[in-house]
Amino acid sequence: MTDPNTANPAVELPDELLDLSPCVGVCQLDAHDRCIGCARSRAEIAAWGSMTPEQRDDSNRRNLPNAHPAVAVRLLGYPLDQPQRRGGRHSR
Repeated sequence: MTDPNTANPAVELPDELLDLSPCVGVCQLDAHDRCIGCARSRAEIAAWGSMTPEQRDDSNRRNLPNAHPAVAVRLLGYPLDQPQRRGGRHSR
């Protein structure tokens, strides 16, 4: 069984700090006390204001693969799983 808090190794993230708040307004905790929007734990949400930029970056990188797709757009400027081009005139 895989750990849902482990980052997906197939996802390449930029080297710069990802220390923006990942909150996208989809704020509801699941049965494991994790936000269904940003995937942060209740403790991470409560401590966010006192975290260093490096701690925020670590939290974002760890939670991003399990977060709402809008979080990637907020933090990276693009979705994690870019849709693949299919069909069209150029594939004929």
